[in-house]
Amino acid sequence: MKKKMNTKDYIFSGAFAAIYIVVLFASITILAINPLVYLLTPLIVGIIEGPVFALYTSKVPKRGAILLLSILCGLLITAYSPIPFIIALASGIVAEIIMNNREKNLKGKFTLAYSIFNILTMAPFTLLIFAREQFMQTSLEYYGQDYVDKIASLTPSWILIVLVALALIGGFIGAKLGQKLSKKHFEKAGLV
Repeated sequence: MKKKMNTKDYIFSGAFAAIYIVVLFASITILAINPLVYLLTPLIVGIIEGPVFALYTSKVPKRGAILLLSILCGLLITAYSPIPFIIALASGIVAEIIMNNREKNLKGKFTLAYSIFNILTMAPFTLLIFAREQFMQTSLEYYGQDYVDKIASLTPSWILIVLVALALIGGFIGAKLGQKLSKKHFEKAGLV
């Protein structure tokens, strides 16, 4: 296996990044309708995106592909603060390091890497701590005062710990689902 990405890999990366990002934003848009369900975004999106990530890493098994996806996601989820981008970048770097040597224990590495990578789905919620006023103002404009009151009541200062845990659990389940679908359907369809 060649280690460096080539032009074809960048094209695949761009295509899969687009799929990943569309699914990410579509999921967030739907989940944001209810404040409680919205806070479950890292769990739910982690499960939904697992198969996409599995297909992506199998089609572009090169060094830098995961980091590239995290950078693209990080650029799109950054608002009011650089912290979401930093979290997305850090999760991508750690996932990239975990997947660096794909020769041994690939299933275990994939599960751990995707669980860590999925932390980027909770990155926008850091605004609840670091830019709470802007987050609530934006929520007010889109959803109204009742929504803001509910979000405020559901998000104590320690909510980020819960969201990180949800992201890790969602990543774990999504990785297992992605591996199962990859084996069962993607290989049959000739996609991997």
